[in-house]
Amino acid sequence: MKLFSRKIGSGSPVVILHGLLGMSDNWVTIAKQLASHGFAVHLLDLRNHGNSPHASSHTYREMCEDVLTYFKDENITRARLVGHSMGGKVAMNFALLYPEKLSQLAVVDIAPSDYSKHNFGYHSNIIHNLMAIDLSAHESRRTILEEIRQRLHDYQLTMFLGKSIQAKGRNSFVWKVNLPVLLANLPLIAEGLDKLKPLAPCKVQTLFIRGEKSDYIQACHEPDRVTFFPDSSVVSIPGGGHWLHMDQPERFLATLIDFFIPE
Repeated sequence: MKLFSRKIGSGSPVVILHGLLGMSDNWVTIAKQLASHGFAVHLLDLRNHGNSPHASSHTYREMCEDVLTYFKDENITRARLVGHSMGGKVAMNFALLYPEKLSQLAVVDIAPSDYSKHNFGYHSNIIHNLMAIDLSAHESRRTILEEIRQRLHDYQLTMFLGKSIQAKGRNSFVWKVNLPVLLANLPLIAEGLDKLKPLAPCKVQTLFIRGEKSDYIQACHEPDRVTFFPDSSVVSIPGGGHWLHMDQPERFLATLIDFFIPE
């Protein structure tokens, strides 16, 4: 599958993969700052998200193949790879499958562990609520956002999800994100890296960046981190939640730059 991308800057390539229900647009601010430090930043929309094609399946192996196709199409022989949440799982899978393609790996607020008992119900609830919205009953983006806010009672989350509302003609809207497929594949999205254990350990230099206020990377995940990525360390961003690149962009960017520059 050929993925949609946004390219910002020139220099050494950095490829960034968004999380579940996100898109490349979520990372434009960070990308512009990275570009100012001499990087060519590639922001990808993963399958079933943003402006990339929809598909009937959504596995990590397929998403890794999509990313590999992108590397080939863009003549990227080696890059730094950044992945947030679900995108972090894609990035970790990619690093195990194609370590020769990466110079460094940054994993944002996710571990190489199974998350089926973590926030499975939370994401399921979000998707069910979005699917319950009758887009044909709305004549403006504003009223759709208001219904999302009323359903989820979270303004920041509403603004995040609202980026996936696409206008199709006058007073007609569709979701950019493939909600039914993502709902059906939530168990696969939550799974850990156990299927790739024969390929461990990964020798790519890796940094795990966690949000201080997030519970996605915990002490119980340490054995998996060490098993799969022994050449790795963990940094916590003060005041950061799960979307720490939006909660604390300056601290997040400084951490990323400090990791990248000494290569």
